[in-house]
Amino acid sequence: MKKRVNGKIKYAPAGILPRLRWITLLLAALLICEVFLFTATYRHLNNSIQKERIDSVEQMSTLISEKLLLLRQHYEDTVRQAACVITSNHIQSLDQGQELLQAFEQLYLLAEDGSCISLKGEKIVLSESEEIKQLKISDEVRADFCTVQAKGDFWVFMSPLSNVSIDNKEYFGVILLVDSSTYAEIAATALYENQGASYVVDQLGVIELRPTESTANNYFGGYNMLHTLREYGVDEQQILMLQQALKQQNEVEFVAEIDGETWRIQSFPESEGNSIVIAVPISITARTTFDGMRQVIIVIVLTLSTVVAMAVVWFYYYVKKGQQIKLEQAKVTLKSDFMNKVSHDIRTPLTAVIGLNDLLLRNADKPDIVADCAQKAKKSGEYLISIINDVLDMSRIESGKLRISHAAFDMKELLETVVQLETYPSGEKALTFRLNCPDNFHRGFLGDAVRIKQCLINLISNAIKFTPEQGTVTLTYREEMEEDKASRAYFIVEDTGIGMSEAFMLNMFHPFEQEQSSLTSAHVGSGLGLAIVHSLVALMNGTIHAESELNQGSKFVIELPLERTELSESNSEDDDIDELPSYMLGKRILLAEDNEINREIVSDLLSGLGFVVEGAVDGAEAVKRFQGSFMGYYSIILMDIQMPVMNGLEAATAIRSSAHMDAQCIPIIALSANAFEEDVEKSLAHGMQAHISKPVDINVVKNLFVNYIR
Repeated sequence: MKKRVNGKIKYAPAGILPRLRWITLLLAALLICEVFLFTATYRHLNNSIQKERIDSVEQMSTLISEKLLLLRQHYEDTVRQAACVITSNHIQSLDQGQELLQAFEQLYLLAEDGSCISLKGEKIVLSESEEIKQLKISDEVRADFCTVQAKGDFWVFMSPLSNVSIDNKEYFGVILLVDSSTYAEIAATALYENQGASYVVDQLGVIELRPTESTANNYFGGYNMLHTLREYGVDEQQILMLQQALKQQNEVEFVAEIDGETWRIQSFPESEGNSIVIAVPISITARTTFDGMRQVIIVIVLTLSTVVAMAVVWFYYYVKKGQQIKLEQAKVTLKSDFMNKVSHDIRTPLTAVIGLNDLLLRNADKPDIVADCAQKAKKSGEYLISIINDVLDMSRIESGKLRISHAAFDMKELLETVVQLETYPSGEKALTFRLNCPDNFHRGFLGDAVRIKQCLINLISNAIKFTPEQGTVTLTYREEMEEDKASRAYFIVEDTGIGMSEAFMLNMFHPFEQEQSSLTSAHVGSGLGLAIVHSLVALMNGTIHAESELNQGSKFVIELPLERTELSESNSEDDDIDELPSYMLGKRILLAEDNEINREIVSDLLSGLGFVVEGAVDGAEAVKRFQGSFMGYYSIILMDIQMPVMNGLEAATAIRSSAHMDAQCIPIIALSANAFEEDVEKSLAHGMQAHISKPVDINVVKNLFVNYIR
């Protein structure tokens, strides 16, 4: 048999294809028989499991009830013990109480005037509670759920106090705050591999607590349990039974059909008028018996064997031939995906800049709109620069061109710089941003401070981005001494944010990997940050690992080997300067920039500071203007690097080698879009004093001018 492929005739051995068809039909028939066998086995298992589930749900309700009882008794004993310590020791001051009750956390005193204060002096405001009012006339330990202003919801345990006066103030009770999640983890939890769930329901049927992740929430996602059952058409007599049990704090159990599935509903009283309602879909949960599982395993093995046999046959004749084509297509797809992602990420802020500029032009006579558009355009531009920097860094890392420096730096200054940069973004989201480090630690190390800061800022920025308001982001630093001058520095970035899934964590250090979920869809980024951090840490011979769970926050730990050194006394970089010294007004600056718009922008910025700016369109004109000036005419030269006719490096060399009286002393500052370490080294090697990367930061320019203009 023959067929034409790519213009050429290919021959297949006679008889191969008919035999292949018969083998395929035989395997398909065998597969159909196995499917029928599997169906019959599954039905048998399903019926037996439903009977087992009814008994296990009853056991589960008893277990939850006992665990809540033990937990309640534990906290009641704790607050009762604290009250006993206070009264038996006749505590007279908060300091004395704090010393005696160090083992008790989240302990507060209730005053006669209604105020509430901890032994450390922290005041809190509790929501109104009938149990607190009853505490004044009761001698029993009481419990309630209250809201603490600015702290959240708590499970509150209260013990009365009599004749207690501390710091000349009367107190009638002591309370213990327990995070409500402690109660919720037992009372409202997912059951049977997240298929079922337990809910905390009040006397009216309102669901007060539900588990975060459970398939049962798809059925009982409504506000009221009774209303939900009615919407699913459950028998009204069963609903009335549950309603009566919730109201009178009784136990009730029944089996109901909900959306085509059989559910076991069981309710039992808990406390404070609430009940625990357990809902389990016994028709779909599975706990197989030994005999049933053996049958299922046999069927699965037979099915897989058949599928594998079919796959091997077809693989030999078809897949092997197309393997090379698929590899080439994968390469093209990978390249296309890379370009699409980079294009999308660059066009997003660029579109915002262009759109805001159009809006600004149409509203030039409206100062408020102009200011708002300018501010938004600046932020979009900064975001665009960050994406470009990430792409360039990733490209240089993959090509092996990124170099790690080995210079002395101050660890305290590094940490303070990171905190200063991230304090404002965290404040905008009302987050608590903390730095945890020893009071005294060694400050001098040899390493790449810039890349360490880049790693920390990347991690902290991510933490801030994915942590909801009122959350916490913490940067922890510690050091472990090793032999001689060797040390290991640990940088730990923790947050209380939305966390990461296990699937994402497997690939999170790969370029362009981003968590895809409803939790993160509102956050944008290049997807290169973690990949860059991972690569930089590896280049510095360190390690990085992460710990995270969805809705539980994330923790990144960087471990770097560093060499200790002693810092020489030197002046740190100047802070931002609000006002330039008066002697600098009228100083003349030579600006060499071939781009007309950039030249105009920088000229306007410097003129606004009181300088006189003269422009040159290329390096040759800059050299000509300098050589034609008298001594002291120019105070400083700003030199772009990439220019026609003569570039900035050549121009700087020509100025330094000229016979002009200022040739050796006039400061020359490089002004370039190239911001890598080797670019800075080139500028300094050609006689320049400093290197400024574009876009220009006017505060950096002001600091340099103060340092170099005399």
